[in-house]
Amino acid sequence: MGPIQSIEDVVAMIRRRLPLVLLVLVLGLLVALYLAVTSPRVYEGISVIQVEAPAIIDPESDAGVPAARRVQLIEQRLMVRANIIDMIERHRIYTALPLSLDEKVALLRQSTRIDSVAATGRDSGGMAAAPLSAIVITVQAETAQKAADLANDFAASIIDQDEIGRHARIQETRSFLTAMETRIEQELEAHEGRLADYRMQNEDSLPSSQEHVLSEIARLNEQESVLDREIMALERERLAIQAADSTIEGRPAGSLAQQLRSAELELAQARRTFAADHPEIARLEENIRRLNQGGLIQSSPIVDDQITLIDAQLEQLRRQRVMLSERQAAIDAARGRMAEVMREVEALTREQRRLQDSYAETSRRLAEVEMLRSLQESNQTERLVVLEPAVPPEFPAMSGRKKSAILGGFASVMAALGLSFLLELRKPVLRSSGQFMRATGLRPVVELAYIPNASDLARQRRARTQIALIAILGTIAAIWLTGYLPGVPSPGVVGPMGSGG
Repeated sequence: MGPIQSIEDVVAMIRRRLPLVLLVLVLGLLVALYLAVTSPRVYEGISVIQVEAPAIIDPESDAGVPAARRVQLIEQRLMVRANIIDMIERHRIYTALPLSLDEKVALLRQSTRIDSVAATGRDSGGMAAAPLSAIVITVQAETAQKAADLANDFAASIIDQDEIGRHARIQETRSFLTAMETRIEQELEAHEGRLADYRMQNEDSLPSSQEHVLSEIARLNEQESVLDREIMALERERLAIQAADSTIEGRPAGSLAQQLRSAELELAQARRTFAADHPEIARLEENIRRLNQGGLIQSSPIVDDQITLIDAQLEQLRRQRVMLSERQAAIDAARGRMAEVMREVEALTREQRRLQDSYAETSRRLAEVEMLRSLQESNQTERLVVLEPAVPPEFPAMSGRKKSAILGGFASVMAALGLSFLLELRKPVLRSSGQFMRATGLRPVVELAYIPNASDLARQRRARTQIALIAILGTIAAIWLTGYLPGVPSPGVVGPMGSGG
């Protein structure tokens, strides 16, 4: 520290270097004041949007996007480069600043702030975001009117974007759910058709049909017994007809010679009774011829017709018997596949229930969307309205002018003290008994006061004159910079510093 080791030494140093300290301090304060008054002032436009609660609140359903999420999405869309450039061009801001387009975009983004105010006294009900009460839009600009216009423009854009976004989301959701409902309905109809066809094809394997199947089995067994009895009866009748036909008019058949004599007698009697070309005579002649050749007597046409009819009936009954057997085999096979069919039916039924549940859920959500669309068309849903439009502010916002002036004054004080300290270090002189004792460790015996001479007195008068002149000029300059000097315009951008900032 050299000779400066106490507060008294510092005070003595300032007294000795007062003209220099005052000059540096005044110059620094004037520079800081000039920079403060010439820095551009910033005005803030504030617009408030109120989030109106829906007229109908259903705590069990939230078909719409929460306002906080909507505002976040809208803010992201508003801050895109294209929209910011459109704002700059429409409001003609930053025209006097030597900035590139990218710098202007970044400056407007930095000057715009959108704050959300959460609602008080309301429970969010486990929602991801608390309900909103209001949205505060703050925009900074170089003039009051531009700040208000920008804030109102951003507020109108938020409301318009929110309205357009809600309409678009509802329409997209409605179209999606309608298409899903149609698709699920078609799948459900097709699945119900497959289930019905499978049930029909495997009806005998279903548990619900077993009572009917057992009744049918009993009926088939009974029909089979009846057919067997009818077949046996027809076969006996056929044998009886053949046995009766082997006799001639009730006489028992004997040897071949007896049959031949009987046939000749019948032929002689027929010739006396019928004409020569009668069929009976031809038949008897054919019988005699066959007997002569060792054959049997030809049966009559009536007997042949009866046997043919019986054979046809037997054939029909045998076919029915085969059909009954096939049906019984099919029933036995179907009952053997009952477990497999039941597993398949259960799987198809589960899929049907799943499709029915999906269809019901989709229909419910579609109904909710339709109700939300109706409420929105009648302005009954949660919506945004301008509660307080931005007006041009009377005074600029805090632009850091006072802060700059205070920091400049502090820097000036430190610079003045530092320069004085450096000058003291260049010429370290022990100016008091205390400094002498600290430097040598010896206590002085005699301390004589310094008696200034004529040159010292003249130097003191010049120093006092310099101090007065510096104080007067510094005060006049400060009054001029702050705009309080009558008739002389201040270099400040806007009015006196005391009007704001």
